Amino acid sequence: MTNQRVGKVYFLEMNDPREVGSDFGLVKVGITWGDVAERIASLQTGNPYDLHCSDWVETPWPHEVEHFLHRAHASEMHRNEWLKCARQGLRGLVDEAREAAKRVAERKTKEEGVHSQVSNGRPRRATAQEIRLHDDVRKLMKELIPAELRLCTTGNQLKAATGTTLGIPGIVRSSHLEATTRFSPALAQSKFPPLASQCSVPTIKSHFRWRKVPQKNHFIEESLAELAAQRAARQSASDVLSANIILTGWADRTPDAERWHDDFLKATALVQRRKADIADLHTELIVGIREFEVIDGICSFKRTLEPVLAAAEFRENFPDEAEQCAVLIRPRLRKRVYSSRSYLPL
Repeated sequence: MTNQRVGKVYFLEMNDPREVGSDFGLVKVGITWGDVAERIASLQTGNPYDLHCSDWVETPWPHEVEHFLHRAHASEMHRNEWLKCARQGLRGLVDEAREAAKRVAERKTKEEGVHSQVSNGRPRRATAQEIRLHDDVRKLMKELIPAELRLCTTGNQLKAATGTTLGIPGIVRSSHLEATTRFSPALAQSKFPPLASQCSVPTIKSHFRWRKVPQKNHFIEESLAELAAQRAARQSASDVLSANIILTGWADRTPDAERWHDDFLKATALVQRRKADIADLHTELIVGIREFEVIDGICSFKRTLEPVLAAAEFRENFPDEAEQCAVLIRPRLRKRVYSSRSYLPL
């Protein structure tokens, strides 16, 4: 498991700057893939209270660790985001996170052994335990999929509401990304196959697929709402980009925006919980499938040995050809909806 992207599970306190040593008795467990200080600074916008990061835990699987803490302390949750935890209890919470990170790493190690072998292309019958496990997955997906659709809907509603501003304080932030270019491995392989083959590494690529599980088109109402919100968000961004408008100022944090954000946060929490639950069951299947490719009626897990281009090596060895494999990334707006609340509701 080398060269993995590492995230951070951070522990956030909110203090009243007018009272030295104030303690609301609440801790926010959040995650970020970037710099913790930058994350906290972005959450501070529009918040009259001081936000302070007490500690953090590094792990390649921050979502799983965050989910464990929320599940383990469900009875202590406040507003579905903050844990009731006095300052003196924070150290124990951080230690729990570190132990959870170790357990997740052990589970991922079990999976890695199966991922590293090519599947044999053959199916096998499901065991009674695997059939029961599949039933559990189906039930979880009946909650997960509509929650994912609600998450996309509310997120896009908030993105559309930013208009030509920098965003909504504490809820969503917009930024303009200039046009750039990106090296395309696929283009290099198609234009310069002999050179690409010199920089390719045999790699086992895997594709896991559940069978006979709920799909998005089974949830018509949620799918239509998600599609409408997606179109509104795209149109809002298109209006800004086509007119070359410079983003300025901030939109008001209205009751509607807070309500959408509240729905977004609830959907985020549910999606993360159900994905973590499914991941546990997924591991059991992955370990049990061994060299087979299909468990009848349950899942397929195809693993093939394929050449994968080492992009950095190709660019270093063949710089002139690499320049011919650049693709244009058009100007775009990046709108980030915050996955935690750092403000007090209106």
